[in-house]
Amino acid sequence: MPGARRAGRLLDGAVDVVYDRAPAVSERAYRTVAGPLMAADPDGAARAVETRLDGTRERVAQMAVRGAVSASGARRVRRDLARTRTDVELLTPRLPVVQARCLTQRSTAYQDALQSLANASAARLAGPDLAWHVLVPVGALAGWIGVFLLITGPLAAALLGLVAGVVTASVVLGARTRRMGRERIGAIAEALTQADLVGSGAAQQVPGLDRDRRALLQRARSSGRLDQRGLSALEAIDAHLDDLLVRLIEGELQAEGMHLVQATVERYLPDTLEPFLTMRDTQALVRERPAVQEVADQLSAIETALADLVRRPSRSNLEQQLLMQGEFLRSKFGASDPSGASGQ
Repeated sequence: MPGARRAGRLLDGAVDVVYDRAPAVSERAYRTVAGPLMAADPDGAARAVETRLDGTRERVAQMAVRGAVSASGARRVRRDLARTRTDVELLTPRLPVVQARCLTQRSTAYQDALQSLANASAARLAGPDLAWHVLVPVGALAGWIGVFLLITGPLAAALLGLVAGVVTASVVLGARTRRMGRERIGAIAEALTQADLVGSGAAQQVPGLDRDRRALLQRARSSGRLDQRGLSALEAIDAHLDDLLVRLIEGELQAEGMHLVQATVERYLPDTLEPFLTMRDTQALVRERPAVQEVADQLSAIETALADLVRRPSRSNLEQQLLMQGEFLRSKFGASDPSGASGQ
């Protein structure tokens, strides 16, 4: 087992070196293999991208624990993020809407987190860090020369001060560089963790809700048990959930809307479809009519509720929210005098 792990590390290192030395050749080889696989199995390729992002986060977290960034580790992170960005661009047209949006959001969040930290690091190097790297050597040289002048002649003091100053500056700057490196890799690890926690708790559940929804609706479609009215309601529900789950990812649903979407996927649809899909006879009577008609009615009721939610304004559309609130108040309490004049 240790030998296999060592061989794996050597292979990974060789791949990293090839990518670092000849990125175009390495990327062409990867695309030659990955391209047909993505076309044949987009869902599997999307899971591979998610796994790669998980690996990137874990690798950076391990670097933060060690407080050091190896050259091979940095190469791997750069390579994986570059490939992920391209993979996501190629995959999103082939994926279901919600799955594509989740993958794009996570990949973009990782890229933004690393880019913002890289920009901050560059700004530090151009400002206080540059001054520190100038002042420490100068101060160390001057201090040691001054000390040695007290006990020896000018020439010996200069030579001894130069040696001692270089050693002191190297030690001080090295310690500072290591500390800043630990802080930076720790900040990157924290940023990637936060990138996976973007949005509300409900938004974090979207990938699971989407997978469960797609699996259940596909079972219902392929069962051949639904009548045309039930199938039409099912397709409308699917389209509404695409819209609403994307809005949930983007934080555009109110609390009531979040609850309805979650309840639809976790309870309403399973409670309607699961018993029906396991029944021996779809013509068995429910309320003195065939079960297939009852299921179509229940799906239509779910579709109506989701359609109403789709029509509601998002959080960012304040004008539409105000308009709908006004319509609600006028319907409840009556129209106000448009001239603003009070009654006599």
